[in-house]
Amino acid sequence: MGSEFSWWLHLLIAVVFIVYVGVKLLFAYLGTEVIVPKTEEMTPFSVVERTPERLVIGATIPFANEGKQCGTIMDAILRVQLPYEQYDGALVRGKVELNGVPREDDYFEAALIEKKQRINLALKLSIEGRNGHTLDDAIAHMVDFRMDLICLETGRTPAHYSKVLMKMTAAEIAALAGVALVREGKVQNG
Repeated sequence: MGSEFSWWLHLLIAVVFIVYVGVKLLFAYLGTEVIVPKTEEMTPFSVVERTPERLVIGATIPFANEGKQCGTIMDAILRVQLPYEQYDGALVRGKVELNGVPREDDYFEAALIEKKQRINLALKLSIEGRNGHTLDDAIAHMVDFRMDLICLETGRTPAHYSKVLMKMTAAEIAALAGVALVREGKVQNG
């Protein structure tokens, strides 16, 4: 009984290995999706909306599918790395949408990228004063911060996350807002 079980176990392991290798070889032959953010082609941020209480700036970043199969960006999040411990004078929120398809909510609608095609994602930053700061005062005292564009991608390969790291400078925001940046009691032209 023991040697018969061992024989079946070895056969099962061999079959699983052959199937695994076969799937890998099939994917190598047919190809997979290869979704690549084209960070070097990202547009500069520009003003999308300006009210006395809120500044919204936006940019677009192309994503190309350089693979041999369709791919899908299932979710995209622009995570702002500006904790209150670093600067509590502004509330900064990030949002991602398919370019040309604005949404009222913060939901990202999945986007299909055909092989050898591109899509553009629109990145939006909303900035508001908080803790008694007006918008202009909040921007005048803004600090540099990092943002992570996190995407959930899938296709023939299992769903996986990718991340694009970006930096937003206080000077860039101040220049877009038309506000002079204040550093250590000194006013700097943005």
